[in-house]
Amino acid sequence: MLQFNYFREAGAFTRDQSTGTYTVNYEPMKAAINSLAALIITFQGDGNYDGVKALLAEKGVIIPELQRDLDRVNEKGIPKDIVFEQGLKVLGL
Repeated sequence: MLQFNYFREAGAFTRDQSTGTYTVNYEPMKAAINSLAALIITFQGDGNYDGVKALLAEKGVIIPELQRDLDRVNEKGIPKDIVFEQGLKVLGL
């Protein structure tokens, strides 16, 4: 949720209000990824536990708009998680 909210606020993607679909904005996404990575690495390097806790408290939540979109996905029976089964056993070898 931290990433979703951080990227949303940075304009890394947009949501079409009429269809509920999301579109990635590539250049802002690249900038947001770099910015968030720098923030996390700085927190780690500084041992800034309070900064991490504050960031998670602020951005680690599901906003109502996203919850409605997730509910729509669930209602349609669209899988949220994809599990890749691979290896010799799957191939029957």
